Amino acid sequence: MMEDPEFIAQQLRKPSGDFARTIAEKMGTGNRPLYDLTLDFMEIVNYDSILEVGFGNGEHFSDLMAKAEHLQVIGIDYSAEMTALASSNNGTLIESGLLKLFTGSSDKLPFHENTFDVIFCNMVIYFWDDPTEHLSEIKRVLKPEGMFYTGMRSRKSMLQFPFTKYGFNLYKVEEWKSILESNGFQVVDEIQKKDPAFDDFGNKVQLESVCIAAEAR
Repeated sequence: MMEDPEFIAQQLRKPSGDFARTIAEKMGTGNRPLYDLTLDFMEIVNYDSILEVGFGNGEHFSDLMAKAEHLQVIGIDYSAEMTALASSNNGTLIESGLLKLFTGSSDKLPFHENTFDVIFCNMVIYFWDDPTEHLSEIKRVLKPEGMFYTGMRSRKSMLQFPFTKYGFNLYKVEEWKSILESNGFQVVDEIQKKDPAFDDFGNKVQLESVCIAAEAR
């Protein structure tokens, strides 16, 4: 079943059941270049309050914490299985009170207005059937002039995967920047980088990672 494109697409949208851990491992490996790009690109300072939307297995949280001191990091993920897995991978951070993880959707964020200095997501926007609802919530919980970072892969490189035919909303970089601008954000910077090539079921694949920085207006 792991080679069935429609099944893979369903699991990538919301990892669940017996395959959740396997999908999480594949996402963690495949998306590591994008996470590294995003974490390096984000401007984070001491005492920042940070929200990640769609944290997967959460193996990158220690790298995020190393970017500055006294960070308060909160994560929300659509999959209860991912929340449980990320919690088990980050027990020390959670016990310290520096990291809190929730299950939920980014179109209904359970946080007060003007809570976060920085919000970011990686490989999540493909599953937003109506980006406006999610961006409205993200803007609501961002502090004035807070930053939102979108980690994504270029549309052309994502089309290499047959599973993207099933429920994926793919964007060209300029298309996503336009959506951000029309939903109360001002794009201030972006970075693009080709990932190392890897083998995907016998096919050589190379993705292009992109991160777009936008300020809440």
